[in-house]
Order: sequence, then C-alpha cells, then structure tokens
Amino acid sequence: MIALALLLAQSAAVPAAVARGEQIFAQNCSVGYCHGVAGAAGRGPRLRGRSFSKDYLYNMTRDGIPSSAMPAWKDRLKDEDIRAVVEYVASLASATDPAPPVNPMPPGAGPAALPSFKGPAAAARGRELFFDPAHENCGVCHAVGGRGIAVGPDLTGKQQIALSDIESTRSRHVLMAKLKNEEEFCALPGERDENQVRLYDLTLAPPVLRSFARSEVTSLVPTPAWRHIDFVRDYSRTELEAIVVYLRWAATGK
Repeated sequence: MIALALLLAQSAAVPAAVARGEQIFAQNCSVGYCHGVAGAAGRGPRLRGRSFSKDYLYNMTRDGIPSSAMPAWKDRLKDEDIRAVVEYVASLASATDPAPPVNPMPPGAGPAALPSFKGPAAAARGRELFFDPAHENCGVCHAVGGRGIAVGPDLTGKQQIALSDIESTRSRHVLMAKLKNEEEFCALPGERDENQVRLYDLTLAPPVLRSFARSEVTSLVPTPAWRHIDFVRDYSRTELEAIVVYLRWAATGK
C-alpha cells in the first residue's frame, strides 16, 4: 500500500512539475533569440520534438554551456524550479504538432547578413566585429540597419557616436529592478501593460527577457551599477575604434 501511494504521488507530481516548468520556461527562455515559444527554435536550438536525457537537461540548465549564449541558471532559479523546467522540456520530446508561432523578436531583429558590403575596409572590419559570434557581441543588444536585436537603443543613424559612448560608465536607459522576493538585477524595460511587466535581465548574456506580474516588481529606478564598458571588455581599443567607424559609415554611407 505504501509503495502504491508513493507511485500515485509521483504520477501526480510530474504533471504539476511540467505545468510549473512551462510557466518558468515562458518567463525566462521562450524569446526569439533564445529557444522560442514552446521550445520552437529561436536563436537558440529547437527543443520541441527532440529527445534529451533528463540528466543532460538538468546539467545544461543548471551550469550553462561555457563560451556560448546558454547561461547557467543555478544562481537565478531554485533547484526545484530547474527540475520543473527539465520536466517541461522533456515533455516536449513527444510533440508532433506544429509549434505555436515563434514569440516575436524585438524590433530590429533579423538573422540574415547583408549580401555584400561596399564600405571601406575599416568599416567592414567594424561590421564583422559588431556581429561577431565569438564575442558577447554588440548585435545581441543593438540593431543596425535591421540586423541585430534592439534590446538596447537601435544604433541605426547614430552618426555622432563616439568611442566614449561605447566605453561609458553610466547609462540613462538601464534601471535597477527590485522584486517582491528581494531579488535585484540591472534591467532594460520591455513591453508592459496594466497587468504585466517584461524586463531584459542584463546580468545574463545575451540578456534574458523575463515576465512579471506588476505586483511582483516593487521598484524600477536609475542605477549607476551597470557600466557599458564592462560589456565590451573582450574587444581591444583598436577593435572598438573599428566598430565606431562602421556605425558612422552605416549612418552616413561615408
């Protein structure tokens, strides 16, 4: 009888975990440049209709993948929440129906490269660096000419941009978000309505779009804690100068 009771409890727990995992996944993972709605492919790989071992899913979710856009969630989610996400993703393996429409990417998103580049060599080098997947590149937060993701300001037409802007230590756009559970993180505001607030969490790269009920967010205030210069540290000064040349060329054509 005890064994039967345990089996019944476990069978009831799995659907509950899947439902909880679906909610967490929707809040943190289902954006166009991550895994997409219901595991449809975004910039990250498709999860829907694919089989993974639960141990693999747990380790990848908890620890992330070094030198990739997949962050570690062990310091962001409770262990039971990670395990709930694992149950949800595992449940997608049997999905044979077409995935729902992929969550719209932010304005300016687009994977296609320009077919040719006719600018000067310095601008070509800057363009390559701006979208270089080997870096935590500029294109995961900014768009230029319809390419990239406009999480932060769209840089199209920014002909007056200077190296000092890229190496800035303050931002008028970034806010410190504080939640009811006392979690704090630097964020860029996304869409909001009377019921929900969406915030790009800048503690992760690429930034993760998270959704909260308005009642969960206790404050959103300007902060000196976030510095743009910290996010371009993988570039040399010469490379940053090339990026400036590219942005000015993209704005003026010369």
